[in-house]
Amino acid sequence: MAEDLIRYDILAQEALRGVVRKVLTEVARTGLPGEHHFFISFVTKAPGVRLSQRLLEQYDKEMTIVLQNQFGSLRVTDTGFEVELS
Repeated sequence: MAEDLIRYDILAQEALRGVVRKVLTEVARTGLPGEHHFFISFVTKAPGVRLSQRLLEQYDKEMTIVLQNQFGSLRVTDTGFEVELS
């Protein structure tokens, strides 16, 4: 098999992150339309992740959050996002 010098897998990941970033930026600006919601899963001990000690003890590997009705202060950057959940 030929070596993948272009790294399409990395290009696809970057493109998908761009889609998520763009959508979250719009949601931060205007809110979620209708009944839309997002399930976002992440590694709780990844660099940059901040959780309370209680949540970190409860979800020591991975956590999934749902952005739908009760969230605030959504802030999106080029490298990630921050959100307050209630």
